Amino acid sequence: MLQGADLKPETAAAYDHYIKATEERLKKRMGRDDFLWVGEHRKEKNLVWLGQTVIVPQKTLDQGKEIEIPDGQLQDWLGSIYLEGATLERVRDMLLNYADYKYFFKELVIDSRQVKRDPDHLEAFLRLSKKQVTSIVLNTEISADYTALDPTRSIIFSRSTHIGEVLHPTRKKTFDKEQPPENEYGYLWRLNIYWRIEEMDGGVYTELELISLSRPPAGLSPGRFLNGYQTFPQELATGLMDGLRKAFPRLK
Repeated sequence: MLQGADLKPETAAAYDHYIKATEERLKKRMGRDDFLWVGEHRKEKNLVWLGQTVIVPQKTLDQGKEIEIPDGQLQDWLGSIYLEGATLERVRDMLLNYADYKYFFKELVIDSRQVKRDPDHLEAFLRLSKKQVTSIVLNTEISADYTALDPTRSIIFSRSTHIGEVLHPTRKKTFDKEQPPENEYGYLWRLNIYWRIEEMDGGVYTELELISLSRPPAGLSPGRFLNGYQTFPQELATGLMDGLRKAFPRLK
């Protein structure tokens, strides 16, 4: 067995620094002119308007400098989509309906449930799965906050509070049993998802920014990590966009 993947304090602190800088950036982008990423990228907005989904890497800087993540791999992906004929209320209700994520995003979420809900604060459980040479299942607990900025714009900030690697990912009856922390491989340590929703042009523009932290692939054997799991954050971003597209197909 490989040595357990310990999340070092300096790695967690660097990720928290990145997240703080990202959230400060997002909170500054609340105006009409800079709320959406596609609002400043006309070529990509045209593609989105024509029905394409845009997925691109992002990078938050701190006063113009990169934020180093020692002994960790941070991925930051932005996805943008236009949902013709949709309304903000319908998109919002889908994204906040964590209990049904297992139906909306069934390619990657194999179980889900709502744990708690106050008016604008939610806690939920998502069981994520990545099928590859070696199956991987992750039990993920999240905390989410919804904010309505005005009648046409809203945001959702979601942050993982626990991610556990399932001990026997091929045995559904024992999915609640997790690897001891000292034996985990570090497939996914942290997961933050930020949604921006704006209703205009006869539909809804929906953007997510997904930020993850995991063990860097350089420290792992090809048999465990390099068989494809490093692509999971991008695949998760794509899967969330695809689920929205299926729920709100283009008008004919």
